[in-house]
Amino acid sequence: MKGTGNAVNDRRSADTREKILEVAEAEFAREGYEGAHLQQIAGQVGVQKTALYYYFPSKAALYEAVLERILKALDETIRSVTESEAPPAARLHRLLDVINDLLAEQRNYSRIVMRIFVDRPDIQTSRIAPLVEQLVGRLMTFFKEGMDAGAFRRVSARHLFQTAMGTLIFHYATGGLGAAVLGIEDIFSADAVAWRREEVRRSLIRALLADPAENA
Repeated sequence: MKGTGNAVNDRRSADTREKILEVAEAEFAREGYEGAHLQQIAGQVGVQKTALYYYFPSKAALYEAVLERILKALDETIRSVTESEAPPAARLHRLLDVINDLLAEQRNYSRIVMRIFVDRPDIQTSRIAPLVEQLVGRLMTFFKEGMDAGAFRRVSARHLFQTAMGTLIFHYATGGLGAAVLGIEDIFSADAVAWRREEVRRSLIRALLADPAENA
């Protein structure tokens, strides 16, 4: 029975930690690093502020954990496509679609990634930097392999990465402003997400593929 009790406690602890991360993600996306308050996060989770420190020793540590979770989700999504056996053109189509859909489903991701460059929080990067390097490296390798195979046009992989990330991430980070620019009510609606998916294909795939016939 003692072992069962420990298992229940461990599960509850894991659930609480996950809830803290979910609430913190929304708070950081909305308020930024400086504007987010641990008391507000604790209140939404339903625990005392001191209880947060059992899971995360500081606000910076909590922010790092949120970033780590987002970067791992992005990297796993990218890896699942770039390491497949499909031809480069098919993988490019799939890659842009899955990133678009992930950012549409996880509405906080784009805002937090954008805020990294705006807020520039004073946090430890020992856990975050390797994840960023891995993600960027995975995409750069995919782009270069496609160029070497003759499937993609010969362009700067670094500029291509910048362009692709700006096209995908900035759009969903704009929220209501982006919706107003496009003349729609919600950029996260199913129709708006499908529209964006097609526009990304037009702007990036048609510009990158070496064989125009593969744009279909």
